Amino acid sequence: MQTAMATPVRILSLLIFVVVMATGQLRVLLIGAALLIGAAIGVWRYHHGFDVRSLLRMMRRVRWLLLAILILYGWFTPGTALIPAWAPFSPSLEGLQQGLLRVAVLLAIVAAVYLLITTTPRPDLVAGLLWYGRPLRRLGVDDQRFAVRLVLALEAVPEVQAIARTALDKVPRAMPRIARLGHAATAVFQATLTHAEQSTAVIDVPDLQPIPRWQWAIPVALAAVMLAAAAA
Repeated sequence: MQTAMATPVRILSLLIFVVVMATGQLRVLLIGAALLIGAAIGVWRYHHGFDVRSLLRMMRRVRWLLLAILILYGWFTPGTALIPAWAPFSPSLEGLQQGLLRVAVLLAIVAAVYLLITTTPRPDLVAGLLWYGRPLRRLGVDDQRFAVRLVLALEAVPEVQAIARTALDKVPRAMPRIARLGHAATAVFQATLTHAEQSTAVIDVPDLQPIPRWQWAIPVALAAVMLAAAAA
């Protein structure tokens, strides 16, 4: 009897977690953090691939994005000046609260993705994505290629800092700052896909075992709890 959570169930649970967490509500964040801590403890006890230091390194690599979010919300959200003597250059109290909340949400999502990647072998991830991609075959979509590229792109996330640095070096410095940032973001996205496309890794996709029906209750329960918190 299969007792481990099936990969399609894990993927659906992650998608539900990310979508509801993206609402940016404090109640949802607290519940999501509690669920993550519980999952991390279980993975740490029963899965040897989990490494707290690797998770912290992954979070560290998005530090500039986190700083940008904090600045964007803190300095561009109207509200009570945090340091009245610095007005109008002081960040707003409401903006910093929203910024810190968004930063915490992004860190929680990064941790959830890390847990999925760490506990699920690459072939199983591809097989799980193919399970959802079957309907796309009727539309002529190469679901197997899409699944492989997506998994390889996710695994390239820890290297995104080096990819971003290379992409930024190729952007003309004479361009306006906003245009340069937009061009760089597009270049990073394309470079990540190219990195996945050029990978020479061989993935032997296993056949998924039948999924026990009771396991589908897990994402349903997750959605019910988190949506109830979001609606409260």
